[in-house]
Amino acid sequence: MSKNKKIPCIENVMKTSTGLKRTMTTKAAIMTGVGSTIGTGLFLSSGDVIGTAGPGGALVAYLIGGIIVFLMTSCLGELSSAMPVAGSLQAYSSEFISPAMGFTIGWVNWVGAAATITAQVVAAAIIMRDIIPGSPTWLWIVVFSVLLFFLNVLNAKAFGDISFWVSSIKLIVIVVFVIVGIAMMMGLIGGEAVGFSNYTDHGGLFPAGAAGIGAVILSSFYAYAGTEVVASSAGEIKNEKDMPKAINLTLLLLIAATILSIAIIAALLPWEKATVLGSPFAYVFKEAGINGAALLINIVALIAALTSGNYFTYACARYMWSMAKYKQAPKFFEKTAKNGVPLRALIVSMIFSMVGIIAQFVAEDTVYLFIVYFIGGGNIFMYSVICICQYRFRKRFIAEGGNLNDLNYKVLSFPLIPILGVLAFLAMLIVTLMDPSQATAIYVCAPCYLAIYIFSVFFTKKHNVKAANLDI
Repeated sequence: MSKNKKIPCIENVMKTSTGLKRTMTTKAAIMTGVGSTIGTGLFLSSGDVIGTAGPGGALVAYLIGGIIVFLMTSCLGELSSAMPVAGSLQAYSSEFISPAMGFTIGWVNWVGAAATITAQVVAAAIIMRDIIPGSPTWLWIVVFSVLLFFLNVLNAKAFGDISFWVSSIKLIVIVVFVIVGIAMMMGLIGGEAVGFSNYTDHGGLFPAGAAGIGAVILSSFYAYAGTEVVASSAGEIKNEKDMPKAINLTLLLLIAATILSIAIIAALLPWEKATVLGSPFAYVFKEAGINGAALLINIVALIAALTSGNYFTYACARYMWSMAKYKQAPKFFEKTAKNGVPLRALIVSMIFSMVGIIAQFVAEDTVYLFIVYFIGGGNIFMYSVICICQYRFRKRFIAEGGNLNDLNYKVLSFPLIPILGVLAFLAMLIVTLMDPSQATAIYVCAPCYLAIYIFSVFFTKKHNVKAANLDI
């Protein structure tokens, strides 16, 4: 097949999703995924995973989490390389499953992204209160909300350039942390060499056994949550053919940064103390003799929270814009500003996230808790849909005369990868239901998602929302 031959399913998705301007560089697109994923969890809470599973157990859990996310990311890579559009999953599920599924995914994605903005803005405000004691939390919430809004009013190129350098700080800190950690292991700084003694002492690699790994598998999986946000830049990346590179490098950087950080922490901290020493990063820097280690990590955590909130603000606006293009949201949100930014979608997304912030302080036990539970099972649901979309896309692509050699990015071992992906996320669902602290989220979000889907079936029929060639 000639590369000039038009494939109906690809043409339909691309035609529907036009309107944004392709000005974002590839390196900025990569940082969209990295910046949205590396957050306060790694810098502040990773010691909890080691303290529960032990040094070897934590590494195995994060490796399993990385492999599971790799299955999803491979499928997303093929889809977004063939159809680089901003709506990504919502657009793909509309075309390759049904408009009703696209409607459901779009709104779940949008609420989830807005709630993440809420969580990150509040986290940043709390961190600032620690840095400047006595400063009012509400003031920082207002400042950071305004900051995120105006950063996202910028065109994609300016947004990407600023975000690239800010997000780079997080990676630089991790690199410095790894170098300092290795030096401490060798005894070059911080006193006596510890080597790998904490891997063999105190009960060995797996002091809690398989049960310990099982207890933290969800935490390790969610450490990579947000990886899919890189696909939201597909409609604005300058060179469409660089999407495979962007997705591959995003995943590689995330897994490498996470595994190396956990390996160093596990080597320097006795696992039974890892949960009570606060930030493991602060502990290592303090032991290395770096003054102001707690302040340093607070600043890094602040940057992590704000960059994550920034990228989800970006993605949230694109989700709403894409739904409007597919007639799954009011047409009002389809319009973009002169610089290509979906400004109307951005404004309503920020307003909704502000409602979430107010709810967190005014109705934490009702409205805000419901929002948290609503998005609790979102990743498992959405990642499964990505794998299903890739499976159905490949079938359609071949049926419509496509040549696999024309795909810039191909899933290896098709159909094994998407099938393994769906099975892996089914296993994650079972593990979630077995954990009482996590199961409530599924019990709340599952009927909500089903209700949205049922409503969307009637909505799409009434408004004649359809995708081309759904009879696969």
